Amino acid sequence: MERNYSGLKFFSLLWGILYVVAGLIQVGKGVGLLPVSFLSSSLLPAELAGGLVLVVIGAVFFVAIFEFSKDSFEGSAYAYVGILLCLVFGILYFLSMVADLINAYILAMEGYEEWTFVDSFKPALYLGILSGVVYAVWKNRFKPVNQGGF
Repeated sequence: MERNYSGLKFFSLLWGILYVVAGLIQVGKGVGLLPVSFLSSSLLPAELAGGLVLVVIGAVFFVAIFEFSKDSFEGSAYAYVGILLCLVFGILYFLSMVADLINAYILAMEGYEEWTFVDSFKPALYLGILSGVVYAVWKNRFKPVNQGGF
């Protein structure tokens, strides 16, 4: 049974571009190559480690595109791992936002007086949410195909 991977190829290309561009902007702002005011400073903060994570996730999607170009079914595995990484880091950033919320509004910690939700709404979070939506829509496509193996 041959599967059509055209949707997954397009998704991998789009997500690879989104993650690498967002990551490079964050890294550029983090190391001072781009001004901190470049684009929206709240939605694309200067963050070196977070930017590198986004670049690595984007690279996984580009490897998927490379594998798809060789007509290899392994491209789907890379795409699935990329989606999993998106979801994992999206959840981590969401938990970080919840921790900031608790610090700001429940514990009234020092340094969180001016904190808002936008301060913690980072690319890994909103791209992770988008990845979760894509996963929910394509949930049935992610089931493994029994190819008569084990």
